[in-house]
Amino acid sequence: MNQACAPTLQLYERLYHRDQLRSARYAALADSEGFPAICYALEALGLRLRGEKGDLRKYEPCLAKLACDSTVLTDLSESKSQYFTKFSSLYDFIRNARNDAMHSGVYARHVTSAAIELCIGLEEALMMGQQIIPRKLVKDFMVKAPVTIEQWQPVAHARQLMLMHSFSFLPVFIDGWKLLSEMAMARYLRSGGVWKEMLAASIEVASNSGLSLVPAEVVSLDREVKELLFTTATSSSPTLWLVEENSGNKPEKLCGVLSPFELM
Repeated sequence: MNQACAPTLQLYERLYHRDQLRSARYAALADSEGFPAICYALEALGLRLRGEKGDLRKYEPCLAKLACDSTVLTDLSESKSQYFTKFSSLYDFIRNARNDAMHSGVYARHVTSAAIELCIGLEEALMMGQQIIPRKLVKDFMVKAPVTIEQWQPVAHARQLMLMHSFSFLPVFIDGWKLLSEMAMARYLRSGGVWKEMLAASIEVASNSGLSLVPAEVVSLDREVKELLFTTATSSSPTLWLVEENSGNKPEKLCGVLSPFELM
C-alpha cells in the first residue's frame, strides 16, 4: 500500500466524508447522469487519505486500503459475488468512465449504479474503521441540511421535489412541524379535483382541502437512536424524525432529519 496514506482519520473527518459520499449518492439517484458528483466526493476523500493532490488513479491505493474495512467490498464481494462487486472492479469502472464523454443513456445508468454501490461500501468503511467511538446518538447518523417546504409554496413544488429526489416525506412548519407523505400527495391529486387548481394551491390552503399532514416527531441531537427505534410505533407513525438543534434558534429551523435508511 502507498505509504503516504494517512493512517487514521479523526471521527469528525470520517463523518464529514461519509456525509459527502451520501449527498453525492443521493444526487446521483435523482439524476442518472449525475455520477460526477460521486467522483468529486471520491477525489476529496482520496486527497485527504493520500495527503497530496493527484487523480483517481493515484488515490486508488489509499481508497483500497480504506475499503478493507467494508464487509460488502471485501468478504461479501468474494462469498456473494452474485450480489456484491469487489472494490477493484467498481473503482476501475468508475475511473475509466471519469473522462469518458459517453455519459448518457444506459451507459450512464450503469456507471451511476456502480458509483452508488462503491459509495455505500466506502460509507460503511468510514464508519467501521478502527478507533471509531460507538455511534449511538441522532447526530451521528442524521442527514444535515434537510429539504423542507414552506406553507406558502404551491403543491406543484412539493410534488416536484418528491419526484426528483424520491422523497417519501417532506417537512413543513404549520402550527408546529408536520410531514407531507407521498401517499397523502397521491390521494390529494387523485381526489377528483381540478388538476391545475390543485397543483397551484399553496400547501396551507391544500391542507384545508384534503391534503393530509401528520404531526412530526421532533428529536434532539443527543437522543439515542436505539430509543427511537424501539419506541416508535412503525405501523402508525411516519418513519422520519426531524432534528432540532435546541441552541436558541427559531423552533421552525431544522438542522437535520433521520430515517431508517441512515441506520441500516
